This record gives sequence, structure tokens and C-alpha cells, in this order.
Amino acid sequence: MISHLFSSIQLHLKRNIRLNENLCHPIGVRDCVSTGSMEFGDETLFTSHIGNDFLLKQNRPALIVSSTSWTPDEDFGILLEAAVMYDSRVAAILNENDSTDEGVLWKEISNGKQLLYPRLLFIITGKGPEKEKYGEKIKYLTLKRVAFRTMWLSAEDYPLLLGSADLGVCLHTSSSGLDLPMKVVDMFGCGLAVCAVSYSCIQELVKVEKNGLLFSSSSELADELLMLFRGFPDECNALKSLRNGALETSSSARWDTEWEEHAKPLISEITNRAIGLRDSPQYQRMCFQHD
Repeated sequence: MISHLFSSIQLHLKRNIRLNENLCHPIGVRDCVSTGSMEFGDETLFTSHIGNDFLLKQNRPALIVSSTSWTPDEDFGILLEAAVMYDSRVAAILNENDSTDEGVLWKEISNGKQLLYPRLLFIITGKGPEKEKYGEKIKYLTLKRVAFRTMWLSAEDYPLLLGSADLGVCLHTSSSGLDLPMKVVDMFGCGLAVCAVSYSCIQELVKVEKNGLLFSSSSELADELLMLFRGFPDECNALKSLRNGALETSSSARWDTEWEEHAKPLISEITNRAIGLRDSPQYQRMCFQHD
């Protein structure tokens, strides 16, 4: 497990440097990660460069990844509403009022101030017909602690982003109630815990309080974000526990294991049924009549 964590940290450092230019450009005019945090040489939003080492900043934002097809099948509005709720609930917990100047807050954070609840940076990947519509909605949100970036990544870069992230969010719902989202499999493969929309068979993949959490509304997702990221990055034990569970899922969910446990018994059962049918008197009579 230590080697997995070490690799994840290395990916985090490398990826944050590579994404730095993209993170500088907010969807709107400015936001909590674009103001005064990327103007100092090798320093990035997430890391400081000290000597020959890159160190993770204590007051860095939590990095949350969601991959979407930007279609009505995935209600991105749930995520936007949860982001607004997180922002307002944190302000209420910290006894901030509506007149609090976000510019002052962002400057304090830029100067190193660390708060009980971190800023959240959502990176949304994918292409689809509703991307522009939601981009316009994001542009006009007034958020003090939440920022969004939309990206299209190559097959090589996508797993690096997943390995860099602190949490994955899956908005997939199944019209049949039978299919499982491959994006969650990808996230677990990179050791990333997941919050996913709840539907009939998702618990076959997301084990609640082991490798992820489920939600049925934007309010539930906001509650989960508050619970998971309280005390980030060092004192968020619930998030660390889910991350360990995701790493265990990643290490155990190998092809040969899945074959032995699930596919092989099913195929053997179907094969045995076919052999039994072939050898049955009824089948023999049908073949004789056909001939």
C-alpha cells in the first residue's frame, strides 16, 4: 500500500505542474484558484519548490475529478448545486456573512492561510452537447471556495489526472439499472475514492464507506463533501479511509481474479447446461425428427 501511495503522490506532483497553465484560466472572470496563487516561478497552486524538492502545500485546494458525457443521462446540475451548497454551508460554519469580501479571503489564502474546510477545485473532463450550457451556468456562479475547470485529456493524461486527484465524482445513472460505469472502474484503478449517484446495481461496484459513498441528491453530495474534506489535507480521516479502500480495490480487482470469481463460473454453468441439453433425450428426438 505504501508503494501505491508513494506513486500517487509522485503523480500528484508531476500532474499539478503540467496542468498549471490550464488552471490559471477561470471559466468566469476570476475565482478562488486563479487569484494570486501561480505567479512565483516554480511554485504552483498545489506545490512549493524548495531546493530540489517539490512539496505539497498545506493550504492547497482539494482536487475533485468528474468525467461526463455532458448529456441529459448525467445530471450535471446535481454537482453544481452541491458546489453552491458546500460554499454556503462552509461560510455559515465559519460565521461569515454575505458581505465578506472574497478578494480578501483569496489574498489571505494566497499568503498561506489554512482553514478548516479547503477550497474545492473540480476538473470536469469529457465532451458532449450540454457542455456549453453548463459552462455558461458556471461562469455566473458566485462562489468563494469552489472553482471549476473543463478539459479534454488524452488517453495518456487522463489516468495521471485521476492519480493526482483527492476524490472522484460519478454522475452516471443507468436507464436499464443493470450497467456499471467504467469511469468508476478507472478511478478505482488509480486508487481514487468515489462519490457516485445511487441506483439499483451501483453497490456492486461502490462499497459504501469502504471505497466510496453514494448520494441521491445535491444536498447529500454537499454533506459528503463537508464530511470528507473537513480538516484537509492532514485531518480528513474519513477520506483517507476511503482512499485506502479504493487502493485495496485497485490491487484486488485484477483480470485473473475477476475471471476466477465471476466470469469463469458463469461460463462454466452455461457450458454445462448446453452439454446437458445436447445429451438429453428431448434434444436427441428433435435432431432425429429434423433429419
